[in-house]
Amino acid sequence: MDSKIIDEIITGRVVPHIYAFSTNTIPNYLKVGDTYRSVEERLCEWKKHFSDLTPVFSREATVNDSVYFRDYSVHKYLVEEKGKTRLTLSSPDFPGGIYFSNEFFKDVVEEELDEGIDNIVNDYNSSGNKYDFYDLAKRIPKPTIYSPTETFRPRPNQQRVIDKFYYAIKHGRNNLLMYAVMRFGKSFTSLCCAKKMDAKLVVVVCAKADVEDEWKYNVESHVDFTDYKFLTSKDLGRNNKIVKELLSHKKRVVLFLTLQDLCGEDIKEKHKELFDKEQLIDLLIVDETHFGAHAEEYSKVLKENEKDVVVSDYAKEEISVDEADKVYKCLSRKITLHLSGTPYRLLMGGEDVTFTKDDIICFCQFSDIIAEQEKWNNEWLLKDVYDNEKCEEFGKHINDPVKEWDNPYFGFPKMVRFAFNPNTSTQQKLKELQNLGYTFAFSKLFRPKSIKKTDGGEHKIFVHEKEILDLFMAIDGSKEDNNIFPFLNYQRIMDGKMCRHMVIVLPYCASCDALEKLLNDYSDKFLHLNEYEIINISGVDNTKKYKVREIINKISRCESENKKTITLTVQRMLTGS
Repeated sequence: MDSKIIDEIITGRVVPHIYAFSTNTIPNYLKVGDTYRSVEERLCEWKKHFSDLTPVFSREATVNDSVYFRDYSVHKYLVEEKGKTRLTLSSPDFPGGIYFSNEFFKDVVEEELDEGIDNIVNDYNSSGNKYDFYDLAKRIPKPTIYSPTETFRPRPNQQRVIDKFYYAIKHGRNNLLMYAVMRFGKSFTSLCCAKKMDAKLVVVVCAKADVEDEWKYNVESHVDFTDYKFLTSKDLGRNNKIVKELLSHKKRVVLFLTLQDLCGEDIKEKHKELFDKEQLIDLLIVDETHFGAHAEEYSKVLKENEKDVVVSDYAKEEISVDEADKVYKCLSRKITLHLSGTPYRLLMGGEDVTFTKDDIICFCQFSDIIAEQEKWNNEWLLKDVYDNEKCEEFGKHINDPVKEWDNPYFGFPKMVRFAFNPNTSTQQKLKELQNLGYTFAFSKLFRPKSIKKTDGGEHKIFVHEKEILDLFMAIDGSKEDNNIFPFLNYQRIMDGKMCRHMVIVLPYCASCDALEKLLNDYSDKFLHLNEYEIINISGVDNTKKYKVREIINKISRCESENKKTITLTVQRMLTGS
């Protein structure tokens, strides 16, 4: 199979590296730097200034899996321990008329860089404290108890949305849409909008209970939102007057509720204060609006006939348009802000246009974020220090040193999408199902013998087990199929430590139980899938086994133990993934 195109796209997981290159432009010198991305990508950027550069050295800048060091430590070793000379603008070796970097060192050889890194690692292990070290784990914050320690500013693309929001409400718009893909930061940006409009009471409504913790984290972890008290339905249950009490004491509130909790024939006691017409909500945020008011449109694909039960037995995920509208109409508010990462017809156009152009304060796709990332890299990455006032846009000052992670969009991954035809036996079975009149044949393919739990375990057995086993063996690489790219058996994915965690989304809760059993029963047939620990979070056997935070902790714990994981789900944990 020709993998040339994929070879150019897939890099894999990257750890910090020290790299060095030579160039005939500055003979007898090596440029010594570091990068948290791939060395190849970094060198391609340097070729804009030194087209003839020759890679000389590359080695991980890590002491262990959690500690790394910067190129400053290697520079310090070269100068102080080896007596090397650093290039300066006034140096006779600097030819002038070309880009200047102060990271060139004279008469350095590859062996000295190895010696330097060994010296740095030994310093850490012997607690010598000669060099500075950094904790990789701190790049992934999310404490269980959230304290206001985050101080980051909105990224430029987020700030534009905040400004557009404020402009819209000042010009009479009161029903707005923020469409942005995952990783944009819709929750954080909408909270900034709330603060910009000086909102006292913010109510967040979502049909997905799983996102509650994300909202809690955003409110409680950032210093800009310390004025706000985060509340949930449980807080209202303990004290149904808590919102009014806090507001009367000049406190601000962000209240998170689910549509499921709000819907019903009668208003619950804990909600009466909220539905009081005198209790005006400053900002109502409808999070992942496509899961709520318009979920019907998306659930149709999962309902093959009237006999099928709701896929999510653990909680009612689907709310009808009428139910949702009834809730929204009863909530008195000044402004409504809809958040969505799914540009669907009901929002973007078609027969029922809900929003006009002036109502859409954000339309950000993944390609837009990557373009912003590259724009910043092109403008700043080849400079040693910031040299103009534009740097103030993302919180830097002139003459501050430029670092890769200063990029406001640093850390956004490359997105690689695979689309493929089903394997041969699956195609044949799908054709048979379509001939029998099943419109959504792929869902039918993954149907177990029972979609409800049975004593005989029929809910753990696929009707079309052979075809599903063939499909996963083809993906795994343990069985060859011309229609399937065996990505788990692809060398770059293995070397790049990719596919460490996979999510498999299935049409029925019982399908999760059936796939778990299939992967375990046939583990000896797989080359790679037998290396994964299976986390079944939606199966009918595990309806209440995992809470959201427990799932996240389970995945993190497995990763720390060098275990790969597969999460099996229906709808759970997918919002904002």
